[in-house]
Order: sequence, then C-alpha cells, then structure tokens
Amino acid sequence: MATENNISTVIASKPLLRGTKQSVFLIPKLRFKEFEGNWEKYKVGELCDCIVPGRNKPKKFRGDIAWITTPDIEHSSYIYKSKSGLGISKEEAKNVGSKIVPKDSVIISCVGDLGLVAIAGVELVINQQLHAFLPSEKINHRFLMHSITTQTKYIDKVATKTAVPYMNKGNCNSIPIYKPLLPEQQKIATFLTAVDTKLQQLKSKKNALETYKKGAMQQLFSQQIRFKADDGSDFVDWEEKKLGEISNIIMGQSPESKSYNENGDGVFLIQGNADLKNRLTKPRQWTNEPTKKCQIGDLIMTVRAPVGSISKSLHNACIGRGVCSIKNNNKSSIEYLYQFLLSYELKWVRLEQGSTFTAVSGADIKSIKIKLPFLKEQQKIATYLSAIDVKIESIQLQIEKTQAFKKGLLQQLFV
Repeated sequence: MATENNISTVIASKPLLRGTKQSVFLIPKLRFKEFEGNWEKYKVGELCDCIVPGRNKPKKFRGDIAWITTPDIEHSSYIYKSKSGLGISKEEAKNVGSKIVPKDSVIISCVGDLGLVAIAGVELVINQQLHAFLPSEKINHRFLMHSITTQTKYIDKVATKTAVPYMNKGNCNSIPIYKPLLPEQQKIATFLTAVDTKLQQLKSKKNALETYKKGAMQQLFSQQIRFKADDGSDFVDWEEKKLGEISNIIMGQSPESKSYNENGDGVFLIQGNADLKNRLTKPRQWTNEPTKKCQIGDLIMTVRAPVGSISKSLHNACIGRGVCSIKNNNKSSIEYLYQFLLSYELKWVRLEQGSTFTAVSGADIKSIKIKLPFLKEQQKIATYLSAIDVKIESIQLQIEKTQAFKKGLLQQLFV
C-alpha cells in the first residue's frame, strides 16, 4: 500500500515581512520534499470545459458508446462501460443533443447523491444526472478528480435544495480548485492512484469471494454437494419443513413514538433497515416502553421494503414493525438458518421487482419452505459457509482501513 514516505509536513501559514497581519499561504499540510511555493486558487470552469448531458434520453440503445448513469461512478475511479450494458451510437447521441465525453474527462454526479466522481476510461455519453469536465493542459485529470472529492462542503452549500438536490452547470463550474504546478499535481495523482489500485484489488478479492460463496450456497442447499458424518457415513435424507416449524418467529411492534429517545433511557429500538449495518444490529434510539423483544444472537429480518434482508442481533432490544426476530429451536442450527435466509434474499428481491408488495406478514414468513438436513449436517454446512464470511469480513476491514487512510491523505495533501 502507498505510505507517507517522501512526504513532509509544512507550515500552512507564514507572517508577512512587514505589519502585524498574517497572510495565509495556500500550502498543504503534507507535501513531497522536492516541491515548494504557493498553490493557486481557481474554479473548475476556469480549468476545464464543462460537458452537460443532452436534454432527451436516447430512444435507441443500439451502439458501442457506453451510456453512463450515476450507479456506474459510485464505486469505480475509472469508467469503461455501463453496468447496465447499455450503449448508443454517435448518430443517436447527436439526435438527443448529447456530446461525446472524451477519454480522461472527469465525470461528476449533480443530481441526488452529489459530488461522486470518476474518470472516463474511454469515450462515453452521460445521462441527465451527470456532468463532465474536460481538463485543459493546466491540470492533471487524476489530480482534478481527487481535488473535487475534497470540496463536498462547498458542493452541498451551492446545490439547489429540493426534494432531490441538484447542481446546474454554473454550480459545477464554480467548484474551487487549489492547484500547484503540473509536476506536483502528477506526483500527488500517482501517489493516490497507488492507494486506489490497492483498494480496487481488495474490492476485487472481496467480490471473488462473494461470488464463490454464492456458488457454494447453491450447491449445498440444492444437495449437489453433501457432507459426510465424522465416521465417513452418509447423513440421512433431508426433510422439507416450514420455517415456522423449526424456529420461533416474533413479528415486531413499534412502541409509542413519545417513548423514543437518544439518551439511553430504556432498551435499544430496532425499527428497520436503518438500524442494521454490515449484517449486524446498530440501533440509533432507545425506548422506555418496549413492546416485542429480541435477544442477543437472534436473527433479525426486515419485513418492509427492503423485504427479507437478514442480520444478527448484537443487542437485547425492542423490535419495531419493520422487522421480525427469528430464533432456532431444537430441530435447527441458528447459523444454518442464517445462511439459508441469506440465500433466500434473492427470492424476496425478485418478488419485490415483479409486484407492488412492500411488506410481508408473519404467516408469509412462517410458511417459507426449507429443506432441512440432520442437525449435525446443518452445523457442518454452517461452519463451512461461516468460514468464508470471516474471510470476506477481514477483507472488508482492510477496505475500510485503506479508505480511511486515503481520506486522511486527501485532507492533508490538498489545500
């Protein structure tokens, strides 16, 4: 991973030679040793041509120029294709008034989730929620991308506040950019690119493990792969059961809102998806009038959009109407139920996409059919899949640490 080698701390301000006032020099807190001198302040519009999207959405998605939307720039620094696979022709781009965004342009989201940025790795076309900056010879495109990510407070300040916030071309062009001479820009950009490369490698490793686990779950729950007993013998055939027969399911009930508080009075309150993070409960509030309760180790499943998302409870808590708790009985392993319900999430997603339903009842959940192995085989399956989860969680921790390292660098390497 990139480190802080060859970067030195510098004083951010110096006194004038005459007078009592201080003159604030535009100098970053951390700097490569071979560079000195003041940085200069510009607006993006003074350093780049701003490319706005066409007024209309293409009617014909038949072409090899990628049609890029906000989700395409959420997790990648370089964009080569659309996640949707959609592309248009130059003729169709002309018909809807869309300019081709050249390679090495910096794309920015300007509707909804503002300030996401990425670099065009190839020629592409952007939709109405994005703008693009074509850098002049005065600024390095990678330096520009990183520089924009340090201006989130400014972006939030100038954005038009509506139900869905947005920035127009003028707002985008006004984003302040502080820059040194090109050699220093390039050095900073190369250093941060090394960090981005490490991040991408970790994310790719995590994605590969997640893909492997999905395949393993399909084979295990369809019985294409079976474990043996410790003595080498075959386990008995699986039985089909309903979830309500092998677990205790408690539907949540929200307490009176007047009982909610943030000062620790009462017990934790788990209302819905907002109180779950990384498959674990993370409540934001307490209630001193608890209704239905869960215990540490119970499974928590969302029963309102999104339906079927499964987590584990780290708390003895009150559960609101957006979730239910699931506890195993003597016929089932709690970890096996967790892994099975993880695999079942995709079925809920397909159900949601194919209808208008936004919630499920206790009867719906209890009636879920599950192929149930003998308890010892359940435990073997759960142990195998949990071991993969541990590896995924370890990589996720490395990703978070690297992201925190990068955030610290951005705060200190830029003015």
